[in-house]
Amino acid sequence: MKIMRRDFFRTVLVGLGSMGLLGTGGRIYALTQARENTGKLAPGCNFFNVFQARTLEAICEQIVPPDGEYPGGRGVLYYIDNALTKWLAHNRWDYLAGLEGINESTQLMFGKNFVDLEWDQQTRVLEEIERGKAPGQIWTRLSIGPERENSSRNFFNLVLSHTMQGYYGDPKYGGNRDKVSWKMIGYILQN
Repeated sequence: MKIMRRDFFRTVLVGLGSMGLLGTGGRIYALTQARENTGKLAPGCNFFNVFQARTLEAICEQIVPPDGEYPGGRGVLYYIDNALTKWLAHNRWDYLAGLEGINESTQLMFGKNFVDLEWDQQTRVLEEIERGKAPGQIWTRLSIGPERENSSRNFFNLVLSHTMQGYYGDPKYGGNRDKVSWKMIGYILQN
């Protein structure tokens, strides 16, 4: 059996990283996973698989709920996906681990995945994550943000920031579909 040099190094890095020997909580392992995100890509996405996309869509919808004639933050997924494949590539691991952390917390709190929860249950999970009180081992091993002191809160703030950018930003970056938020705030007059 011939082992390619690239596969050998990947195996070594993944092994050492998963033991925490190359950084806090196996960051090298997570970075490897972020480069090789597994699962079928979600329609319209270049990075997120179907399960991750559904989870992130539900989170964005919680952050910017639909309001009458205006849709919520569901379409922001495409902005974040586009950004992670280009100018925010350094946040890939944060999203992969953070989305896993959210589902670990929801399993511990409600015995279901985030997308399968009722609206109020999703809100409760996100409130715990924002407060830094979400249950789960992933949050204790994860280091996100410059402070690196509360991973769940830092992940929430990261998603909140990117959701606002995607919802209100220029559509050329993949968010603000049909300039809906600009119409909502009166930046563009509706026909």
